[in-house]
Amino acid sequence: MAGRLAFARVMNWFGLVFLFGPTLAWGQIGEVSNKDDVHLFLLIGQSNMAGRGRVMPSDQVPHPRVFMFNQDKKWVPAIDPLHFDKPKIAGVGLGKTFGIEIAKDNPEITVGLIPCAVGGSSITTWQPGELHESTNTHPWDDAIARAKAALQSGTLKGILWHQGESDSNEARSDAYQSDLQDLIKRVRSELDAEDVPFLIGQLGQFEERPWNEYRQQVDAAHRSQVELHEKIAFVSSNGLEHKGDETHFDTDSYREFGRRYADAYRKLTDPDRPNVSQMPFQIERIIAHEGFDKQTCWVHARAGTIPAADEGGSPSTTEVVLTTQPLELTGSDVFHAIHTMRSTDGGVTWTPLVPDSDFEREQLSEGIEQTVCDFTPAWHAATNTLLGIGQTVVYEDNRVKKVRTRFTAYSVFDPETGDWSAYQTLKLPDEARFQNAGSGSAQRLDLPNGDILVPIYFKEPSQTQLSSTVCRCRFDGTDLTYLEHGSEMTIPIKRGLYEPSITSFDGEFYLTMRNDDGAYVAVSSDGLNYSEPVPWRFDDGEELGSYNTQAHWVSRMQGLFLVYTRRGLNNDHVFRHRAPLVIARVDPETLRVVRDTERILIPEYGARLGNFGVTEVSDDETWVIVAEWMQPVGVEKYGSNNRIWIAKLLWDAD
Repeated sequence: MAGRLAFARVMNWFGLVFLFGPTLAWGQIGEVSNKDDVHLFLLIGQSNMAGRGRVMPSDQVPHPRVFMFNQDKKWVPAIDPLHFDKPKIAGVGLGKTFGIEIAKDNPEITVGLIPCAVGGSSITTWQPGELHESTNTHPWDDAIARAKAALQSGTLKGILWHQGESDSNEARSDAYQSDLQDLIKRVRSELDAEDVPFLIGQLGQFEERPWNEYRQQVDAAHRSQVELHEKIAFVSSNGLEHKGDETHFDTDSYREFGRRYADAYRKLTDPDRPNVSQMPFQIERIIAHEGFDKQTCWVHARAGTIPAADEGGSPSTTEVVLTTQPLELTGSDVFHAIHTMRSTDGGVTWTPLVPDSDFEREQLSEGIEQTVCDFTPAWHAATNTLLGIGQTVVYEDNRVKKVRTRFTAYSVFDPETGDWSAYQTLKLPDEARFQNAGSGSAQRLDLPNGDILVPIYFKEPSQTQLSSTVCRCRFDGTDLTYLEHGSEMTIPIKRGLYEPSITSFDGEFYLTMRNDDGAYVAVSSDGLNYSEPVPWRFDDGEELGSYNTQAHWVSRMQGLFLVYTRRGLNNDHVFRHRAPLVIARVDPETLRVVRDTERILIPEYGARLGNFGVTEVSDDETWVIVAEWMQPVGVEKYGSNNRIWIAKLLWDAD
C-alpha cells in the first residue's frame, strides 16, 4: 500500500507539471499537432522483448516524455512492465530504458512505445492468421493492428525485435533465416516503413546453458540480416546475465540491453553525432570464488598482472595474480594473512587460495599484533616486477588498536615460487604527522621513468583528522624509496580526507578522496600539487551521493571513468549504500560525473562492495574486482555468498 501511495504522489506531481507546463498532459500524446514530433517504436518478439526482470520502485517512475500504448490502445506513462502478454510474470524489459535514452537525445520529441511481444512465440506464429495457443493471441495480427492504431498519433521511427529461443531446435532452426527475412519485409511493407531502422537483439549467452548448433543457426540468421537489408542493426548480448532461469535476462541486463539497442539506433540514424550516454565497452561478469561459512569472509580482493612474454599479450596469456584476506565477522576490520590465487586463462580457472606466511600476524608485544591490509598489487613495468602496496594494522587483544602507528607496506611477488617477499615499510620524513601514514586501498600511478606516485593519508596517531597527499617514490625492484610529496589536503568535516586514488588523463592528474559525508576530487598538472578538493557531483549539479568509502579510476584513451557506490539505487538496506558497484564517465573539464553514462558493474545482493580494485589486463580488457563483504550479520538473506566478483570491461575495437 505504501508503495502504491508513493507512486500515486509521483503521478500527481507529474500530472500537475504537464497540465500547467509546456509538455503534454498524461494520456494526451494523440493531441500533438505535429506527428513528426512523436517518435513511435514497435517492440516485437517473445519473452526477452516483453521482459521478465524483477520490477523495482524506480522502474515504475515514468519519464515525462516516454509513453506506452497499453492493452486498451491508450497512451499512458511508460512504466514497467510494459507488456501484458503474460500478466503474472511480465516484468522489466529493455523497452523503457531504450525509450528514455532516445528521449534524452532529443528534448523536442515525445517517445511512444508500442509493446507487442508475446512470450514463448515461435517466428512461425508471426504470420498473418497464426494463433499462439498458450496465450490465445495472434502475434502478427495483433501487432499490426496495434501499430496502425498507434500510428494515428505519431511517426514510426524504429522496430525492435528480440526472438529466436523458441526456434532454436532441430525442427525450426533451418528455416529461421528465410522466416526472419520474410518477416522484416512484411512488417516494413504493412506499416509503410521501408526505411525505418530494424534492430535485432542477440539471444542470451549464458555459461550455464551453452549454445547448441540450432541456437548458433539462429544467431547466424540474426547477424546475416545486416547484409541482406538496409538499416538493420545487430545488438550484442555479450556479458549480460540471466535472472537464474538460464533463459531470461536479469533486471540490470535488460536495462543495459535497452542502452545497447539505443546505441545501435543512434549509429543507424545519426552515426556522426557523439552522445554521452554511449559507453565504449561492454560488461562481462564472472565469479572467481564464492562460499560463506558465517565465521569469516574474504575481503580486499584486488589483482595485478604479469604480462605475457611476447608483445601484444592477450587476456588469455597474461597471468592475473589476485590477493584477498580473511576477515573475522566478530569485530571491525579484524584481518588475517593475505592469500593469493592465480589465473592464466582470463579468469576461467584459478589456483586455490594460498596464505602467505610473510603476511601472518607478527607479535609486537604481549597482546599486540601487526599485519598488512588494504593491499593492492600492480605491475611495475620499469623493473618487470609485481609490486603490491598496502598498509599495516595493529591489533590489541584482536581488536584494532585505537591509538597506533600505521605505515605504508609493500612486497614483491615471485612468480616462480608463488610467494610474496617479506613486507617492508616506506620510510617517510621523521615527523609526528607521518607516524600514522599508509597507502591503504589506493590506486598508484607509475610514471614513464619508473617513479611511482603513491597516494597516502596521514595524521598524528592521537588525532582523528586525516589528510591526503601524493608521494613520489623510486622503486628499484626491491626497495621503495620516498623522494618528495605534494599538497597536503583535508577538510574540516569529521575525519577529513583519506583513501586517495590517483590517475592521469590527457596530460592532467586526478585524485579522488573519501570523506565520511561525501567524496571529493582534485586535479593537478604535475601529480603532486593539487587544486582545492571539491565534492563529487553529477553533471546536473546534484551531489554524487558517494560517502564514507573509496572510489577508483579507469583511465583509457576512450575516456576518464570513475568506479564508486552511492545512495539512491534502491539500496537503503545496504551498509553505507556500498552496493551496487557502478561506473560512469567523468567530464575532465568540469570534474563532474556524467549521470547518463552510469552503469552497474556488480549488482547488489545485500553485502557491501565498497572495497575493490581496478586492474588493466590488456589493451582490450579492464577488470574491476571486489569481494562481497558479509557484514553486518545477516546480509546473506539478500542473496550474497561472499563472492569474489570480476567485472570485465571489454573495450570496443573502434
